[in-house]
Amino acid sequence: MQNWNTGPFDNDDAVEVLEDVRSGELYLEELLPGVGNRYIEADQGAIIVALAHLAGGDLPEGITPEQVTELQTPEVKERLRECLGAVLSDGTVSELAAQWAEEGTEQLYEWKAKAFISLG
Repeated sequence: MQNWNTGPFDNDDAVEVLEDVRSGELYLEELLPGVGNRYIEADQGAIIVALAHLAGGDLPEGITPEQVTELQTPEVKERLRECLGAVLSDGTVSELAAQWAEEGTEQLYEWKAKAFISLG
């Protein structure tokens, strides 16, 4: 995974998710980890952050609300909330958090602040 900044869509995996949303080929069951997953790999973590932001209404240019209705159900939002919490927790649960921690405390906190979104 290539990161170029700390924003939720600033990496290769998020760009792929946005392309899937635009083309109507978003398959949530393949993208979200199962309940009780013990460790989240970096690529899956980046996807979770991007999906959470889409579900929370953070829509980048070219994405319409109609394209993310599948992410708006209470069940999907709850699953994303749980997954996002795990991704943002620490390096023992999230490879992505571990990678940002290696960049330094300032970058880790900046990434966490930009990655978090309230899913109501």
